[in-house]
Amino acid sequence: MEDINNFENNQNDETSVEEFLQDENSVKLDKIEITHKPQERRVHIEKHENNSGMGDIAPYSISRHFNWGTFLFNWIWGLKYKKFTLLLIPLVCILPYGFIAAIIGAFLAGTKGNQWAWEEVQYKNEADFHHAQKAWVKAWFILAGIALAIALPIYLSANKTNTASDESSLLNKDYYSLISTTELKIPQEIYDKTDTNDHNVNLLLSNKYVIYWFRPKNDRTIASKQFIEDEFERNKENLGDKYILYPDIKEIKGSKDDVVDLDIEASCINETCIDKWLYKTCKSGYCILNFKNKVYYKTRDRANVIPKALSLLNKWDK
Repeated sequence: MEDINNFENNQNDETSVEEFLQDENSVKLDKIEITHKPQERRVHIEKHENNSGMGDIAPYSISRHFNWGTFLFNWIWGLKYKKFTLLLIPLVCILPYGFIAAIIGAFLAGTKGNQWAWEEVQYKNEADFHHAQKAWVKAWFILAGIALAIALPIYLSANKTNTASDESSLLNKDYYSLISTTELKIPQEIYDKTDTNDHNVNLLLSNKYVIYWFRPKNDRTIASKQFIEDEFERNKENLGDKYILYPDIKEIKGSKDDVVDLDIEASCINETCIDKWLYKTCKSGYCILNFKNKVYYKTRDRANVIPKALSLLNKWDK
């Protein structure tokens, strides 16, 4: 009973924390000091990893790739990304061998293209960047495909027209004024339209190969004629009786003595004949003619006439 009373007395002597803190004597006695510490404010700064469009260095995963859009479109791409130095690429093409410098410039631009594009334009992420640059390449292939689709039919149509009309309309084209490195066909129309009374009709009936050229008479053409005749005589043993020389040197009245200015219309019984074709074809070169097979070869260099005749002899006599 006594213990119970002592416990109740002790319970009555207990003091709560609030009462203890409010009692100044207790605080001083136990040397307890309460201070209020201000709460610190922390600011968390996140680093912005997408620095595109800020003029900064591009990530290595961007800069290490070659930009084919820059290479293919070069100056057009440069207008979009404000790299106006790329406008020099098409300009250098007007210089002799400038296309070499243009190709080198385009390659160098391709190596820097990704860095330049990253500096200039803000992209959502790297995937967005690569998608934008690949669009340039796709655009180039689309344009190239369109150009090819337009040009190919035109080319095939023109080629078909030339093939179909090589027996008629080719007489009026500059095609025969060009120097060929391969055999060309003698139009069938020449055989059909040449009359027996036309000049040089005997060439069509000859079984020999003919070395023919058509020139105005002057010191230069006389010297060339002598040179070819001398070379022909030196190689007569190899040429045998297969070839005949047929220089057609015309006396021209007036001051026009250049082969380019030479314009003589041959007289034909019909609208065309062997003479008219020879005048058109051989006035700017030397023709080596095989009337039997209806083919010919043309060269501009007089020094190449006899060597080429020897080469063709081995081919035509097989």
